[in-house]
Amino acid sequence: MNRLRVRPAAGSTAALTVLSVLGSSLVALGAAPPRAAAEGATPLPALFDSTAITADGAAAGDLDGAGGSLAAADLDAAGWSRGARITLSGTTFARADVPPGQPDNVRAAGQTVALTGRGGALGFLATATGGPATGTGTVHYGDGTSSTYRLAVRDWTQGSAEVAALTLPHRHTGAGTVDAEARLYTVAVPIDRSRTVVSVTLPTPGATPDGPTLHVFDIAVRDTTSAPGGRSWEAAWTASIGTASAVAPGTGWTDQTLRMAVHPNLAGTTARIRLTNALSPDPVTFGRVTVAVQADRGAARAAPVPLTFGGRGRTTVPAGGEAVSDPIDLPLAAGDTLLVSIHLPGHVLVAPRHEWALSTSYATGPGAGDHSGDTDGAAYTGQFGYWAFLTGVDVATGPGAGTVVALGDSQTDGAHTAVDADHRWPDLYAADLRRTAPNTGVANAGLSANSLLTGSTGAAGPSALDRLDRDVFAQPDARTLVLYEGINDITLHDATADALIAGIREIAARAHAHGMTVVVATIPPFGGSAHYTERREAVRQRVNSWIRSSRELDGCADFDLAARDTAAPDRLRDGIHDPRDHLHFNDAGTRLLADTLARLHPGPPARR
Repeated sequence: MNRLRVRPAAGSTAALTVLSVLGSSLVALGAAPPRAAAEGATPLPALFDSTAITADGAAAGDLDGAGGSLAAADLDAAGWSRGARITLSGTTFARADVPPGQPDNVRAAGQTVALTGRGGALGFLATATGGPATGTGTVHYGDGTSSTYRLAVRDWTQGSAEVAALTLPHRHTGAGTVDAEARLYTVAVPIDRSRTVVSVTLPTPGATPDGPTLHVFDIAVRDTTSAPGGRSWEAAWTASIGTASAVAPGTGWTDQTLRMAVHPNLAGTTARIRLTNALSPDPVTFGRVTVAVQADRGAARAAPVPLTFGGRGRTTVPAGGEAVSDPIDLPLAAGDTLLVSIHLPGHVLVAPRHEWALSTSYATGPGAGDHSGDTDGAAYTGQFGYWAFLTGVDVATGPGAGTVVALGDSQTDGAHTAVDADHRWPDLYAADLRRTAPNTGVANAGLSANSLLTGSTGAAGPSALDRLDRDVFAQPDARTLVLYEGINDITLHDATADALIAGIREIAARAHAHGMTVVVATIPPFGGSAHYTERREAVRQRVNSWIRSSRELDGCADFDLAARDTAAPDRLRDGIHDPRDHLHFNDAGTRLLADTLARLHPGPPARR
């Protein structure tokens, strides 16, 4: 049964309430509280009352109330120097431009912070001490309306490295420096993109003096959608990062150029790219970055076009940070493959990667220098099968029809389809949309081995719950979420049906708070797989039954019904899967999934 229900839009009489976890919020949209003016709001630096950053051998800080602090030397080594601007999940923050040992953050206690901007989310650079900190605050708009949010931030010592914005190798204590990790987080909450923010009231997280403390280092409005000339950015190609791992073990990359092949799903004349240094412990310098339409293999159709970042050709991205290129004029036609070339002038040991690319990319040899401007591919003597640093290609459209984000595991990442064929189901669905909604982008947020509930420190990446903000809400003009997860929770982690349903409900609620329409796919059968048991099959059946009947979702893409063998409904039908594992789809299977979704959802509706 395929269906699509459109819920009342934000601002209608139906208020919307969402439960919070890391990176999400409790938001009441609809009838606003009484008018809250910006009078009395104070710039954040004037509120700083806590010292989190100290120099080696200096007096102890007071981040945790026991002399604990972050090592200034570690922050500097990571590229987070005094006054540095760092972009994280599409939001640009700044480290306070104050000397180590001086107040550099505020302990949230209901203060009202002066802030202005318009966008789709409000980002907090923060951490917690004394355990995870939660609390409710208020966003105030220029027209006198307001909305509430609930913030939840993990502890600086106990939190998760795979979801932290930055993990540092040391901590300062009253007794000296210790080899123990310390973490900062970025958390985003949805705001009304049609209104201008004028101030933000911080939460009051602790009910007792010795309870958790929320430390806020910076706050900024996120706008990933606005493009030049009143147009909108739409995601034309994306890759989620699962891990930052060693490259060329033992040697790394030194003064060489990577040339990566990607397949945008939107045509247009104005484009930009997004690069990331997420999960990496070190800053990285990109000497020159170019783009060109592929002719064949590593050769370009015409001379590659150099990109700039804030007007500069060379850019250094801090550990954990991102860089978005300035817009360029680049005619892209449907079906074009883009070559993105990155010269790495320094020595790179670790790089953020998307492992399961199913795409051939190219590299020069060590010490070969900058070949990003080469039209021919002669210098690219090496090949590799993953994407490094590159996370997005956006195309400016007007008016934009919105971006559909496909959040999933290996089945969304490409399953067992042919290499260099671009037959992932999101690719094929995007081709369908070119006929029915030509300005619609499709962002593939699939990660092989990813789970809805359980995170990984390896290539599988954080859980779907923990990567929602980075991989879904931060995508430009994200209007529709297609969630296709759960099989790994069942087969690899033995999750219960109740836990999976609760996870899907939370994802749907958080996406609704961001104004997105939510379509959830049922989980296809896996009979014949080595992971199959009757108990796991019962979990799958119960989760699918809930998905089909739930009124908390806007639509159900019934991949189970489309793909199962009618004579043996606990197995995939013949011809659409890899017969070696009875689980992963082949090219015919991903075509079936794309067609199933296209019949349900031929294009994103207006924003909720």
